[in-house]
Amino acid sequence: MSRAAVFFLTLSFSTTSIMAAGVSPAELQAIGLEVRWTNQATLDVGRDAVRHVTNDEANVYVQSTGGMLTAFHAENGRKLWNAQVGHTDEAAMMAVSNSQIVVVVAGPTINGYNKFNGAALFEFRLPAYPTAAPGLSERDLFMPVSGGAIYAYSLGVLEYRTKYGKLPDTVITPHMWRFICAEEINHPPVVGELAISFATESNSLFSVETKGVTVGKTRCQLLMTGSASADLSVADNKGGSSVFMVTDENRIFSIDMMTGNTEWTYPMGRKILQQPVVIGNHVYVVATDGTMIKIERDEYSPSWGRPIETPDWQFPMYIGAGMASTDQDATAQGAVVMNIVPDSTADIAGLQPGDVITMIDGLAVDSVEAAQSALAELAVRVERSLEVTRGDAVLRLKIRIPAIKWSAQNVHEVTAVGRFAVYGIDKAERLVGFDLKTSRPMGRVSIPGYAKHHQNAETDQVYLVSHSGEVVCLREIGPTVRMPELSTVSNEATIKSVAVKSGAAIEAAGTVICEVELPDGEIQQITSSHPGEVREIYVAEGDIVQVGQPLILIADDQFATYHQKPQQRPIDVELGDPNAAAPADGDQ
Repeated sequence: MSRAAVFFLTLSFSTTSIMAAGVSPAELQAIGLEVRWTNQATLDVGRDAVRHVTNDEANVYVQSTGGMLTAFHAENGRKLWNAQVGHTDEAAMMAVSNSQIVVVVAGPTINGYNKFNGAALFEFRLPAYPTAAPGLSERDLFMPVSGGAIYAYSLGVLEYRTKYGKLPDTVITPHMWRFICAEEINHPPVVGELAISFATESNSLFSVETKGVTVGKTRCQLLMTGSASADLSVADNKGGSSVFMVTDENRIFSIDMMTGNTEWTYPMGRKILQQPVVIGNHVYVVATDGTMIKIERDEYSPSWGRPIETPDWQFPMYIGAGMASTDQDATAQGAVVMNIVPDSTADIAGLQPGDVITMIDGLAVDSVEAAQSALAELAVRVERSLEVTRGDAVLRLKIRIPAIKWSAQNVHEVTAVGRFAVYGIDKAERLVGFDLKTSRPMGRVSIPGYAKHHQNAETDQVYLVSHSGEVVCLREIGPTVRMPELSTVSNEATIKSVAVKSGAAIEAAGTVICEVELPDGEIQQITSSHPGEVREIYVAEGDIVQVGQPLILIADDQFATYHQKPQQRPIDVELGDPNAAAPADGDQ
């Protein structure tokens, strides 16, 4: 394809092409998304297809089978640059990047580019054929090659050698150090704060120090009982880094990179072929049967190393017991039980209508609000004390709050983790959304034509890519305000009035959304403090709504949330024509 033809393809691309593919704004809105931008990667659509898609905190990179690398601005979709990497049709590995440089290994050669303007920085031929993509830090590159070796290169030395045709006077060899384990390395190494970790085909997990007095030396070697079934993931902690490894024994491990200590391990019981996604203190793992779980990695949490569990509250009451505060003249002060839901937590604990709850897990209770607050603080699945007054008798009961495991079904892979939802692709090639807190399914949207899936662990934006190079960026619109639990005796209320209109501003200090009438005649206001504007109103005066039912959708214009590098969040981003000319250096 000629340069003119490629130029024509780029400019003629429509930003509404995802709609032309049959995806409507209403369908995306139903799962909390909207199209932020679309653009077209540079490739010969007659012969090439998309091979790899990666992204970092600033850019999205699309690599074609012909070797063309295209970089887009992640926030506004502007095409920044494109470059032919290696020879045409030469096998290339997935691009890796840091805050300034993007690196692609094509054939036996490492190629480095300025990630903002595409300027070629270095080209270096490796001493042996690469076996996996490199690991990259801000200053160094770690390259696994055949024969079971990893070479460590200084990015500055590679740039100097390319620019001047020789090594700096103080450098003897192109590499800083070489580590040989004599076991093939088939997964990219992951870079932690003080070390790199990598898995070998012989079931070993190595950590090699990259900072300190023993650089290039083994920190630890673990002989695992199973081999790595997917790429490793890494997360920095307060005192170091952890590496996450899934094995063909259907387990996931969290291991301290410096000591080799197993922090925790969890048996999935299902085959895992997807790289774990680590977002803050949570690890998302997808099994081949379509099950996705969220594991807690905060060592101070009672769920550390296990799937996150949430209390199985039964609406409209916390434990299946309708309660009301006792009168001031009552003999026992507390929360009086009005009714009991059969087979509920309260029923199992032995509560009866007329009981007055006076103490929960050692905490005195003098009102419904106090009872609900104390119940909300109880650990799930653990038996706790409950003191009640029944007539003239004081009874000491036991209550155990049941738990629901954070688990989603029919997920093929994670696409992105947003502020309010987790997004993925199911086995029918549909985009799916699950509530971030509860894992409740929000909906599924068919995305015909966007079959090149991409896992974004850097930000909360969803990227859909077609084999022909069309890139679509989806962003979360904002939160959906839902009917809260306001009554202890009913999970329904009647909308008395709606206080906002479509397009109305929502103030950060709190804005009244609507007024509802409870079954006992009490009128309460429902407010929201999330800033933005009203995008959609789902209710009208006279409607009967249930707890959890959506009331309004709020739209905001927040930039992408940076999971890994929040300090690099842009202060100001001009959202304009994605096909406009790229800004000059320094304007990024």
